[in-house]
Amino acid sequence: MKNKITCKQIQAILPFYLKGRVNPALSELIEEHLENCPHCKELYLKAFDECNDFSFIELEENAVEENNDRFVTKEYANFKKKLSAYFDSELENSESIKIKKMTISNPLARKDLEDMYLFKRLLHSSFDRTKESCKHDFSKTIVKKLDDQNFYQTDYFVKIGAILLFISAVLSISFFTGS
Repeated sequence: MKNKITCKQIQAILPFYLKGRVNPALSELIEEHLENCPHCKELYLKAFDECNDFSFIELEENAVEENNDRFVTKEYANFKKKLSAYFDSELENSESIKIKKMTISNPLARKDLEDMYLFKRLLHSSFDRTKESCKHDFSKTIVKKLDDQNFYQTDYFVKIGAILLFISAVLSISFFTGS
């Protein structure tokens, strides 16, 4: 069978393949491409290793989906609306307690909260990796430029003041000598 899928297509559907969310025919094409393309296979292995770090979430997701309907309530909908504010510590204590109670009593709410923590952890690790890979600290350069601009601005005002003082001195001298 001829390889009918491109590297760009593999990169786009690789996350779905790792989660088992592609049909068998597409899965066969992906496997064939991975056997023949070392670059894509390397990407797959990296993604597979990262995906395995959080494989416990996949198991819980399947367990929660079975009893989905029973836990979808008005309180759960309200919980979903306030979850982001809870993470940002923007809720009052009484609202935070309601979120915690919902998390304890509702498996869907617990999964949502765990997903948010996972997302937050991934964002932080991504930020840390990016920060470590950056070889130049731009903050020092920016602060130095701001300081230089402030210096030039104050120097500019001093120059204007000196010119105005000079002009007023010349005018006053010409006024007194002309009279």
